[in-house]
Amino acid sequence: MTKINPTSKGKTLSYTLATLTVFYVIFRDPIILTATIATFTTLLVTLLLAILRARSLLRKSKPTPGTIRLKTVAGTVEEAKISLENPKKIRYRLEHPIRFIKPKREEHLTNEQTDLEIKPQLAGIYISNTVTVQVASPLQTFTAIEQIPYKTEITVIPRIVPALIGALKLMAAMGALAYEHPIQLIGRGTEYAETREYMLGDDIRWMDWKATARLQKPMIKQYHQETGGATNLVYDRKAAGPITRDEIATTFLNTATALSSQGIPYSITEIDESNGISIKKHKGPREALATAITQALKTVEVDYKYLYEYLEPKSKKEIVAVLEAISKEHIREEKKITTKDLEDSNSIVVSCLLGEISWLIELHERQKMSSRSLTVYASTKTWLDSEDLEQSYQDYQEALKIQSALKKRGIEIKQI
Repeated sequence: MTKINPTSKGKTLSYTLATLTVFYVIFRDPIILTATIATFTTLLVTLLLAILRARSLLRKSKPTPGTIRLKTVAGTVEEAKISLENPKKIRYRLEHPIRFIKPKREEHLTNEQTDLEIKPQLAGIYISNTVTVQVASPLQTFTAIEQIPYKTEITVIPRIVPALIGALKLMAAMGALAYEHPIQLIGRGTEYAETREYMLGDDIRWMDWKATARLQKPMIKQYHQETGGATNLVYDRKAAGPITRDEIATTFLNTATALSSQGIPYSITEIDESNGISIKKHKGPREALATAITQALKTVEVDYKYLYEYLEPKSKKEIVAVLEAISKEHIREEKKITTKDLEDSNSIVVSCLLGEISWLIELHERQKMSSRSLTVYASTKTWLDSEDLEQSYQDYQEALKIQSALKKRGIEIKQI
């Protein structure tokens, strides 16, 4: 059914018609009667023409192509084209019921292509069966709105899925399966590796006295070297909602994958929802990446069917085996600490900058004193997770205030 809305001009003419009618009833003036009839005729004709245009679009228009089917990643911008084929040239406005699908221009003509921008932020499956077209009457007095059949199906996968695929591929290349053995460095650490014969220059503090007594020759204990320390990757898990949670988890995992792929040793510091700080050290970049994958999957739930599609020709069973192997990897027990206990190393922070962020300011001050670098990647669009427009504005203003305060302290923010 056609929906009719008066424009501001239409409302003005309607008020004028009502006023003229009242004046004619009072004064019985033929000039007022002529003006009343002219105004009424103008309103009626433009109303009928608006309805006829809308129904012509509904009955005679054929959308080309007749459907949109798309699979994309949240946060990615895609484009589609639509044209309404019609015997007449009619100017119209188009609105898609799926909010993240928007025309690039306000007005369009039938038989001409309309560019649609598709920019989803939240993962999910979005389906609609119509699009809304709006036509204006001559003199712009009324708009008529119709629903035209048009099938749309958009599958949006979380941002973290491509990041997880990249991390899993790297883990496989580094020997991530349960039956393979991780490459571990020998050096100073806490986890026992082996006992060997004493060599000139060895520290006698690592003497294995039991083995020395049993073998009647000096023996030295060796330990797996802990390499966390070159870089400190800080993951602040606090998020405003599912969109920003997906953003920071993806950035965190991509950063960990980049560090591991370059063989850069790093520790992982986690800031939880209550601002509790814990640190995890690792024997090497492979184990650190396993920790990063585990932490990311705790933050964002992933439907593994997307992995099965994108990791072909690996079978479902093999993919599950990789993920299970990572979850069972020996990861060093986390240690609760404060910012004062953090290692004296370059730091990379991934955060939404929500809640109490004194830990970031303290970390920045420590980095300055030790001439270490601090890089902060932040999801500053927390308003994307806001429930309504008013809350969105408040969240936006709060984000600007926090960024301004950090900038005054010399902390540069790189937006995710």
